[in-house]
Amino acid sequence: MRRVIITGGSSGLGLASAEELASQGADITLVARGAERLVEASQQLRNRYPDARITERVLDVSNLDEVRTFAKEISGPVDLLMNNAGLMGPDFALSIEGIESQMATNHIGHFLLTSLLWERLEEATKPRVISLSSVVHRRGKLKAESVEEIRGAKKGSYDRWQRYADTKLACLLFARELDLRAKQAGSKVLSIAAHPGWALTGLQTNYPNRFDFLAQDAKTGARSQLLAANKPGLAGGEFIGPRFEAWGNPKELTGSKRSRDLDLMKRLWEISEELTGAKFLP
Repeated sequence: MRRVIITGGSSGLGLASAEELASQGADITLVARGAERLVEASQQLRNRYPDARITERVLDVSNLDEVRTFAKEISGPVDLLMNNAGLMGPDFALSIEGIESQMATNHIGHFLLTSLLWERLEEATKPRVISLSSVVHRRGKLKAESVEEIRGAKKGSYDRWQRYADTKLACLLFARELDLRAKQAGSKVLSIAAHPGWALTGLQTNYPNRFDFLAQDAKTGARSQLLAANKPGLAGGEFIGPRFEAWGNPKELTGSKRSRDLDLMKRLWEISEELTGAKFLP
């Protein structure tokens, strides 16, 4: 039975992914911040897919102490870690560690979680880490020149949409650097990035758009990350998204030039280590 951990698993892309993996009889741990919705989603999956094993864990990925506690509770091989949880354009807020909330949730928390579960992933036969990016990574301007830039703790310089683009660029940079380091270390863990295109996932609740009727639903949007999770023959380092960026069948994409900047990948990794205290895959 394939062991799966999905962050942000109580709704949207995470729940759509869990539905498909549960239909395949997986052992799934759903992780999310809100207890009520998480418990309800987990019970629905248990009722619908009796051959799957569904457990739930309330966890705020932006809280690094909670991430550390959760990781200590995981034993045995982990076949698939889907770093799916995300925030999009919220009002300015800081995590308990003083990191801007979008960066803390979308990238930093997942960097720490991946590092702490690395040994569990290495125990699996064909392990994969899937990192969720976005088409808006193309608008990212991240330079990763200082801890302060990534921390983003100054409210006066906060641009919610630029920050969102920067965090999604960070997710793609992390996935690519993770792939390079895993290969250099001789690891069998595959690191693959994915993005859903234009999909209504729940993140847009506070920002309705009059063209939302043109968007894909979460099930359609989740096809990219599910292909990344399931397709045989992937080598690691791929970036999977809709053929036409916003819509279409998933395929391998190139991504922006900045997302392939090796020096930028390395700088972001080193700053992420500094912010989390986690060092793995030197």
